[in-house]
Amino acid sequence: MDLINTKIILKKRPDPEINESLFDLVDEKIRDLKENEFLIEVHYLSVDPAMRGWISKVGNYSEPVKINGTMRSLGVGKIIASKNNAFLVDEYVVGWLGWQKYSIVDRNHIQIKVNPNDVPISANLGVLGLNGITAYAGLVDKCKPLKGETVVVTTAAGSVGSAVGQIAKIYGSKTIGLTSTDKKKSICIDDFNFDKVINYNSTKDISSCLKKIAPDGVDCFFDNVGGEQFDHIMENLNIGGRVVICGTIGMQSFPIPNGPRINRTLLVKRAKIEGLLVLDYFDKYSEIYQKLYNWYKEGKLKNKEDISFGLETAPTSLVNILKGTNLGKQLVKV
Repeated sequence: MDLINTKIILKKRPDPEINESLFDLVDEKIRDLKENEFLIEVHYLSVDPAMRGWISKVGNYSEPVKINGTMRSLGVGKIIASKNNAFLVDEYVVGWLGWQKYSIVDRNHIQIKVNPNDVPISANLGVLGLNGITAYAGLVDKCKPLKGETVVVTTAAGSVGSAVGQIAKIYGSKTIGLTSTDKKKSICIDDFNFDKVINYNSTKDISSCLKKIAPDGVDCFFDNVGGEQFDHIMENLNIGGRVVICGTIGMQSFPIPNGPRINRTLLVKRAKIEGLLVLDYFDKYSEIYQKLYNWYKEGKLKNKEDISFGLETAPTSLVNILKGTNLGKQLVKV
């Protein structure tokens, strides 16, 4: 092929700071396709907090991105060449495309085909994408919220947290979110229909504040943060409460920090706590997508985006999302 690909590679590991210097922009000639492969022109790339773990030297639920390897990322794009009869030219797909303008993949890299004329294709990386799938899996499958129960979610203005709040409202629950600024607090209430939102940076005692706005306690707790926020919310857990740990962005991964022990709380409250990895739900991706899609078309799910333009902006977008300065699902329009 005569096409030249531009991609972003991981040049070095965080030590410990994550900044733009970890990455490099390189060009390379695109090789010929092998049997069952197809070439995608990437339109949008996803930027996610989980990338902090993907580029560390310590693997957890997935292998670290290799040094000089293309940065791992979900993306959505158009097939422009194919040697796979199941994936045709001009079809659009969502999958693991990496931070690059063009991506050669096979079926194993693809999550779903999408219709570019039905919903904005970028939405397939947000509330209709892995973030929405994660929210649904953790809240509906693990927490199982009931009508009238109280659901609390951290990073409520984020792409996963905002989807959790909206899905909880669909199930008739009271929704309480935690976020970092008054602007994000307003977004949670005005755009995502949360009942109450706590700005944890302007609240001296989260636990006491939560007791005031949720005097009947917390039934479902969807956590993306860990650390002190987690500790405060656990103090308000109801008997039979369900806790899902989706992320720990508010605490270091290694070494594991000391903190309050929750054993007694779980015992006394007869509560359930469970970890969530969306990878376990990839076999149900299409099924969950259809439910999210129906809610989206009915106006029950909203998708807010924060888009940077140009592949070269991806590293800065990652730095920004880890600082919490983004307003909506962080995407890069390639």
